[in-house]
Amino acid sequence: MTQHSRASRPTRSAVNDHNAHFEHLVSDSSNDSNPLMIEYRLLYDEYCSLKHRVDLLDREKNSLKTKLSEKDRSLELSTRIDPMTGLANRRDIMEKIERELSRSERHGRTFSVMLVDLDNFKLVNDIHGYNDGDDVLVEVARVLRGCARNEDVCARWGGDEFLFLLTETNFDGALILANKVLESISMTEFKANRPIIRITASIGLCEYRVGQTIHDCLARTDQALRQAKQEGKNRFVVAP
Repeated sequence: MTQHSRASRPTRSAVNDHNAHFEHLVSDSSNDSNPLMIEYRLLYDEYCSLKHRVDLLDREKNSLKTKLSEKDRSLELSTRIDPMTGLANRRDIMEKIERELSRSERHGRTFSVMLVDLDNFKLVNDIHGYNDGDDVLVEVARVLRGCARNEDVCARWGGDEFLFLLTETNFDGALILANKVLESISMTEFKANRPIIRITASIGLCEYRVGQTIHDCLARTDQALRQAKQEGKNRFVVAP
């Protein structure tokens, strides 16, 4: 039934042909003597008025459909973005790591993850307050974003921890970025318009091993980060 009604629906070309036919009859003065033309023209006026309203509603429908699609994309994006820093959130980077792992296994490519944790950040909150602490996190996110390549993903992992996914990047490439991050954070004067806040960071690095699970990879990265903290902070350690 549904297929039949769709098949019998007039095409846009057929509708245009009908419109042209109606308009021709109304405008043809040779039909003025026909007693039915008065009623015919009234009906045609009503038809034109209704068609105009339909066209307006159709345009409004398309406009609302576009706005709805935009809101839908914004809603989806908001579930993947950390609202404070504007970086990817934990959910988003985990999904990207899973996709990168699958791609690496298919094509025999590697990738690395890098966990960055700010040193003694609790003191920033204790001395300057949580509002200033949040502002520092936002500035740190800006610094990290500036360090990353276009193909890398930087996410707020939680609190004052940030996680990088370095696509198709081996041990040597990860070391370059780790050095860049350490230098950039230590050289930045955070909250320069107030008493200067200087901080450092510790980093754990891990290159993906074929056959390894995401959990194992992240656990190795976290262990390397802990070792960097224990060895004096403001440094990176590569997971064995």
